[in-house]
Amino acid sequence: MKETSANFILNVISVILGIAITFVIQGMINRAGDRKEVRSALELVRSELKTNIEDIGIMTDYLTQERQSAGYLLQNLPKIDKCPVDSVNYHSGIVFADASITLSNDALELLKMSSLFQKIGDNRLAMKIIRAYDTCGSAVSNLNRHISQRNERFEEAGIPDLQAFLKSKAGSLYFRWLVNRPDPTLFADTADLQEAIDAIDAYMK
Repeated sequence: MKETSANFILNVISVILGIAITFVIQGMINRAGDRKEVRSALELVRSELKTNIEDIGIMTDYLTQERQSAGYLLQNLPKIDKCPVDSVNYHSGIVFADASITLSNDALELLKMSSLFQKIGDNRLAMKIIRAYDTCGSAVSNLNRHISQRNERFEEAGIPDLQAFLKSKAGSLYFRWLVNRPDPTLFADTADLQEAIDAIDAYMK
C-alpha cells in the first residue's frame, strides 16, 4: 500500500515536472521568437530612419541651392538681359522647381501594430525612436511649408511670364525674400534620427 502511494506521488511529481519543463521550454522558445521579431523590426526602423536622413539631406541641399540661385538672380536683375542664357535658365529652374518631401514611417507603424514596442524592453530606446519620427514629421511640415509659401508669393505676383517677372519689382521682392529666408538646415535637424539609429545599433549588440 505504501509502495503504491509512493509510486502515485512520484507519478504526480513527474507529471508536474514535465508540465513545468514544457512551460519553461515553451517560454524560452517564445522569448527567442520575440527577440527575433524585435530585431527584425528594429532593423527596418534603422533602415527607414537612414533613408529619411538621406531624403531630408537632399531636400535641404535643394533649398540651399535655391537660396544661392535666388541670390544670383537678385544680384543680376538690373542686367539680366546681359547674363548668359544658360545661367539664367539654370537658376530660374532651381528657384521655380516643383519640390516637396515625404518621409516613410511604415516601420514605426509595424512596431505599434504588432505590439513589439512593449517587447523591446528598453524604454529609452523606444522614446528615442518615437522622438526621431516626430522630428521627421516636423521636418516634412517645415520644408513643405517653405515651398508652399514660396509658390504662393509667386502666384500672388500674377506675372506668369518669366522674363517679365525677372524685370518686375515683384520679382525683386520675391528673390530678396528667398535670399533672406533662414538657413534651411534649421528646419531639418536630423540629430534625433541619428541618435535613434545609434541607440538601435547599441541595442542590437
